[in-house]
Amino acid sequence: MSLGSVAIRISRDLKEVVFVGAFAVICHIGPYRRTRDIDLALATPLSDEEFERLGYRIFREGGKKVIRTKEGVKLDVYTRDVSGIRVPVVFETAVTKRVGSGEVKVMCLEALLIAKTRASRPQDIEDVQTLCRRLGQTIRWDVVDTLATQLESAALKNAVSAFSR
Repeated sequence: MSLGSVAIRISRDLKEVVFVGAFAVICHIGPYRRTRDIDLALATPLSDEEFERLGYRIFREGGKKVIRTKEGVKLDVYTRDVSGIRVPVVFETAVTKRVGSGEVKVMCLEALLIAKTRASRPQDIEDVQTLCRRLGQTIRWDVVDTLATQLESAALKNAVSAFSR
């Protein structure tokens, strides 16, 4: 089963969900890299019992709570913020993307770029570069300016300039 199919089912199961992270990157630009988990923002937190009632498995790995789908895909669930972007804002700015035979809501390009820049792990930096290279000309700078600090906005403009040539 593809991650796209899993995401469509998650959307049906959890209702108010926006996909963030690597899966959102893939939804924006296509499958340029692989990911083994799915990051998502939930409008309303669910209890462990609610997840289990929906068929998700909850257990501990290395002392941390882990949620897995029926297919074994690990879910990272955000209920407050995603790299400092409040979940209500993630929902307000989310966009709908076609995935296989369905549609899912994903973090908008601008919020995704900011979140990935703030996370700054090697894969996040690569994602920012790839997003800038492929979609840099479509960035809505007014949205960036409402979500980012002035310094972050300026750095992102420099990245777009460098990578979209």
